[in-house]
Amino acid sequence: MKRIIAALVLFGVLAAGAVPVRADSVPVIQGAVSGVELCPQSICGAAVFVGVFQGQVGFRPNALGLIAVAVHHDRLPVVAGDCAAITKGLWDLRVGLRRLAGTTAGELCYNGHNTYAVSVGMQLLFGGTGQAFFTGTLDHTVFPPAINGVIAQAPTP
Repeated sequence: MKRIIAALVLFGVLAAGAVPVRADSVPVIQGAVSGVELCPQSICGAAVFVGVFQGQVGFRPNALGLIAVAVHHDRLPVVAGDCAAITKGLWDLRVGLRRLAGTTAGELCYNGHNTYAVSVGMQLLFGGTGQAFFTGTLDHTVFPPAINGVIAQAPTP
């Protein structure tokens, strides 16, 4: 009888700690992004960017895809070191038939010489769960303005 009770307790503990595994939960998203600004916020109501992504998505270590981003930001700073909030935005990454998408928020800081350091959290709402981060440089010295940087997974606590 004691063995049966011990087995039931052990089974209950194991069952309570079990978590279902999902193939689409927090897929790895990390790699390089290179793109251009298609339309500034002053004209389109949002700053709209498109670019090429090359890196890892899920189990594909050499994925190649397209990314589109539309963001709303505060007035661009003109003094080196000053920052503007990226208050909201949407992003969409397509790699083959796979689509990952979500929302963004972050900041851009003026480096001087018409370039900005961009730091954005990318909340994943479609195609998985979790968050990734984009860090890069927005270059307004060229036309159309260029954006280059990297997407990396969220740091683990």
